[in-house]
Amino acid sequence: MLGDDLRMAAFKTAVTEAVRPGDTVLDLGTGTGILAMWALEAGAAKVYGIDLNEKVLDAAVERLDAAGFADRFEPLLGLSFDLELPERVDIVISEIMGNLADNENFSAILDDARERFLRPGGLMLPRVVDSFLVPVAAEEAHAQLTGEGPRDAGGPEAFAALLAARGAKDPYALYYDVILPVAGHLAAPRLVRRYEPERPEATPTSYDVPLVYTVQRDGVLTGFKGYFAARLSETVSLDISGDDIAGRTTSDSWKHCYLPIGRPVRVRRGDRIAMTLARAAGRDGSPFGQTYTWKGRVLSGTRVVAEFDHSTGTAETAPPD
Repeated sequence: MLGDDLRMAAFKTAVTEAVRPGDTVLDLGTGTGILAMWALEAGAAKVYGIDLNEKVLDAAVERLDAAGFADRFEPLLGLSFDLELPERVDIVISEIMGNLADNENFSAILDDARERFLRPGGLMLPRVVDSFLVPVAAEEAHAQLTGEGPRDAGGPEAFAALLAARGAKDPYALYYDVILPVAGHLAAPRLVRRYEPERPEATPTSYDVPLVYTVQRDGVLTGFKGYFAARLSETVSLDISGDDIAGRTTSDSWKHCYLPIGRPVRVRRGDRIAMTLARAAGRDGSPFGQTYTWKGRVLSGTRVVAEFDHSTGTAETAPPD
């Protein structure tokens, strides 16, 4: 993450813009403390840093001690739902978005933080997050699922073990992190959800969104590409839809969310893809769990030429790399 130029440049600029001298800040999911450090450099009087991982939180403390901020940074170990702060803060900063926006349950976590930690009139960073889905011809990525498995899965046995551990009935019952070229888009992207963490009402974590696409070029439908575009602060945006890491049009640490379909479908310009993306909260009690379902059909005129129906089936805590 620290080496992801797109991610780090956007967040540094946004934090520097949003934090004012004297502000009290909560860094939710502080990790190694980089956002907290930028907030302190911007003049924050106090930063509370929450993280679940003790070793990572220790690294944040070391980083901020070395930077001379020991007296202004207070680490808090645990899950934010279970913690209390000694005061309400002026701004909550976080980068706990998943590549499909809500696949780290960030909306529920930030809703809780707004209600319990943020002072009235305080700021949330990010301000707005939009998630998108677009049908793609990603034949190279799809071919890995029918062969030995993804290149970084460790081989066929390791991939089979991963599927078993996730309770996946087949390789198409998971979502994958992979950069998918814009040239593979088969239609215009559709907005799935908009998240506005500062809104006073909670954002539902379960949903069922119907989407209809008109195919814009001939190709082979292999699944769907999910990504987010966020307005981090008043003037700073972060969009991971592109496919050029060096050119900073996408993120190497987030990548894209690939939702594959079992049988690729040859489509032609003018065909329609009618599908539904659904998200349900996890059934295992984990605050990070969820189940995604993507199902639909491909129509040529009024004729249904193919159907698909896939689901992660059981709650998982993170996508495979």
